[in-house]
Amino acid sequence: MGNCQFLACSFTADPNYAQPWQMRPQRSSSGSAFIVDTKRRHIMTNAHVVSNETTVHVRRPGNPKKWRAKVLCEGKIADLALVTVEDDQFWTDELLDLRFVDVPELQDSILVAGYPLGGDSLSITKGIVSRVVMTRYAHASNKLLGIQIDAAINPGNSGGPAFADLQQGKVAGVAFSKLSNADNVGYIIPYQIIKHFLQEYEQHGIFRGCCSVGFRWQDMENTHLREHLQVAANQSGSLVYKIDPLAPAHDVLKENDVVMEIDRVPIADDGTVEFRNEERVEFSHIVRAKHIGDSLDVKVLRDGQLLDLKFQLKQRRPLVPILHGVDCVPSYFIVGGLVFVPLSIPFLEHAYGGLNWRKLAPVPILALVTEYCELAEQQVVVLFQILAAEINFGYKFQTVKCEQFNGRELHNLKQLAEAVDTCKEKYMRFGLEGGKSVILDRVQATTAGPVILKQHAITFDRSADLQKATNNSCVAEQPDTKMTEQRL
Repeated sequence: MGNCQFLACSFTADPNYAQPWQMRPQRSSSGSAFIVDTKRRHIMTNAHVVSNETTVHVRRPGNPKKWRAKVLCEGKIADLALVTVEDDQFWTDELLDLRFVDVPELQDSILVAGYPLGGDSLSITKGIVSRVVMTRYAHASNKLLGIQIDAAINPGNSGGPAFADLQQGKVAGVAFSKLSNADNVGYIIPYQIIKHFLQEYEQHGIFRGCCSVGFRWQDMENTHLREHLQVAANQSGSLVYKIDPLAPAHDVLKENDVVMEIDRVPIADDGTVEFRNEERVEFSHIVRAKHIGDSLDVKVLRDGQLLDLKFQLKQRRPLVPILHGVDCVPSYFIVGGLVFVPLSIPFLEHAYGGLNWRKLAPVPILALVTEYCELAEQQVVVLFQILAAEINFGYKFQTVKCEQFNGRELHNLKQLAEAVDTCKEKYMRFGLEGGKSVILDRVQATTAGPVILKQHAITFDRSADLQKATNNSCVAEQPDTKMTEQRL
């Protein structure tokens, strides 16, 4: 089966949300890949193997030549990507499609094939299926169905096939992650998620994402809670306590509804549904298996009455975006040395270092992470840092929410940029969280802007998206190109 598995090498240029006017240093990485369709020349790997790529190459086993590859589709939420090699010569030799199979049973053997660090040849490790769980494929994203195995998955294995039967080429999933604080605990993406990804590409040419149920829920295991909501002893379900204002569910459900069934599948008091005999998973698994625009049938208990309801499913729209390239891009606006950015998970990761942002970021900022958008195009505008200059001397704010500009409530960064551009008042007043303020003289801030940008090697006062949206920008003061006399 070695002739259907490849080493994928890529160079990436990642964005820098902490300094959004520049990119992070270029880096190289490698992963694994395998053929899923020889006729269409489709090769599958993980999205994080090719994300933000500048170049991608694949190499066949035993062949030193690296072939230029092209990314066809990238689904960061599902951590899957399709690539292809356009050179006909690559496909001249006999190459085999690998076939996917459904989720293996517990204790079934799994063989993970790939190119982990430590060598250039194909490596195969053996393990068993430990459990089937809902797990996050990307930080802070929705949970998707995953298969936990005890085979070693190391850097470089990502994107490689996990075989249920190596001899017959039957693949149970795609290797994608491991637990860093445990030994031999890895995860593979099951065929149900892969099938969903491939269907999205076939029908839409892109991966649009996964559905959100549109509400938050809590377990119903407490006796007093059940009695208060008139849940009978032979009934079970999950309590709706918050509904996404922009989701279709908002027009159908109400807070304190008890969702008892979805698509005629009963929900237990712990929020799980039956997956297989003696196996249970979170009921959101049924929702994630659907496509955006599909309908969801729900049976709810409301004030003691059973109701059969239906609503359409859409993507999750959190107030704080989650993934670069999915629901956010680096954006910034600078005025008088004040650097404003929209709050996002990538920003927190870059500003406070990987997973440490949950411990290091200010508590008021962390409290916004779980909120829903209430308005279309709503953002949390954050004063991230202050580029030191005489005009802003004495202000020492960092990562604090900016709520108002000259008394007007802010809803996104574009609105702030437009308000500053059109301001005619003598002073600009930025109202911060907790009632604090930053006040700058408008004329002096405008005059000092190009100088401050030049001092910090920043070309524009705003990101490309805001330049296009506002049709305006301030350029850094140009350096003097004349030769100056050097005194010895």
